[in-house]
Amino acid sequence: KAFDTVSHQHIITALIQRGVDNHIIALIKNLYNNISTRIHLKNEQSNPIGIHISVKQGDPMSPILFNLAIDPLLCKLEKDGNGFQHCSRTVTALAFADDLVLLSGFWEGMEKNIEILEAFCHLTGLKTQGEK
Repeated sequence: KAFDTVSHQHIITALIQRGVDNHIIALIKNLYNNISTRIHLKNEQSNPIGIHISVKQGDPMSPILFNLAIDPLLCKLEKDGNGFQHCSRTVTALAFADDLVLLSGFWEGMEKNIEILEAFCHLTGLKTQGEK
């Protein structure tokens, strides 16, 4: 469900931070500006409902936008997290699409990684499903 919770503003901020060309950012802003939906029920429909979060489902660009949006989290985990030692490399997280696994060789390290994740979620509005 993480695809559904990332804010449009955070996506734009992530693009700016990664140095994406302003023309591309303007195009993406345009694609995500004033998005709305309506609920149709029998012969009636609701007023427009504004959508300010979520990457567009089914859009081939959505996984890329989501990856750019969570890249700061992965960088922070790599820099400040406490990972699992494998050969000569420390691995703090594995990520694919909207799935993320935090890794640590000890409990205190995992607590630190979870703190980093929670801080990122608080700043960005991203929500997790810890039980998954």
